[in-house]
Amino acid sequence: MDTASTILIVILALYLIFKFFSYLSRLGIKQISPKELDQKKGIVLLDVRTDKEYEQGHIPGAVHIPFSEIGDRIKKLKKDKELVVFCQNGSRSIWAIKRLMGMGYKNLSNLKGGYNAWKRIHR
Repeated sequence: MDTASTILIVILALYLIFKFFSYLSRLGIKQISPKELDQKKGIVLLDVRTDKEYEQGHIPGAVHIPFSEIGDRIKKLKKDKELVVFCQNGSRSIWAIKRLMGMGYKNLSNLKGGYNAWKRIHR
């Protein structure tokens, strides 16, 4: 096998490994679509994107706490409320949810596709 083929196989293998771990990280975490979100009442939307991402656009009424500040600032959110967590595309919010679970939050959902998916249907 030549060098180009070996490199291609390694890149493909790394991609598949990344996708597999991404899938595993979502196991056990409830996913909610932007359309389902529109039907929800009495929830708290938690935007874990950076300040810069938030300033470029956000879902009205969402509480903005960047992922890096969750440990410090999340205490103001009640643990008995349903939280829908989102980031730009739905990946960082998974890690935020895992962190929140560790802090005792139980009623958590991830906005599937994140802000980008929400924005596509709310133009």
